[in-house]
Amino acid sequence: MIQTGPLARSGCVAWTLYLCVALVLLLCGVRMADSKRREQRCMKHYFVHTIEHPSGNCEQKHILLARCKGFCNKSKTEPRVTFSPVLYRPFNYHCKCCRDSLSIMKAVRLTCEGNKTVFATYRYILRCKCRNCNFRRW
Repeated sequence: MIQTGPLARSGCVAWTLYLCVALVLLLCGVRMADSKRREQRCMKHYFVHTIEHPSGNCEQKHILLARCKGFCNKSKTEPRVTFSPVLYRPFNYHCKCCRDSLSIMKAVRLTCEGNKTVFATYRYILRCKCRNCNFRRW
């Protein structure tokens, strides 16, 4: 038997409202989880840095810099097999770090006392990537 009165319609409206609320909560939960994953992955983040000359006799400048920040989740330690009686390095370490994959050199001009000019140089990060952690020596 099918009910067709106001009571049946209010039950239908309540059920529809319940489904809409459940759908909104589900979508918000997925978006929050996705944004949390996005915050944690390796990516470029901007920040403002103030450049000051060590002498203190120059103007200060604020510049926009970028840093690499986030997780890579790719590290492992494996035992090294050797025929030597002494194990100097008993393990092979493999790790990934969130670091620069592309950068350019930039310079900022500061005016000092007596109208002298000095340049501060730095690397500006264009792209970040999960890469091996063995940092190169400059």
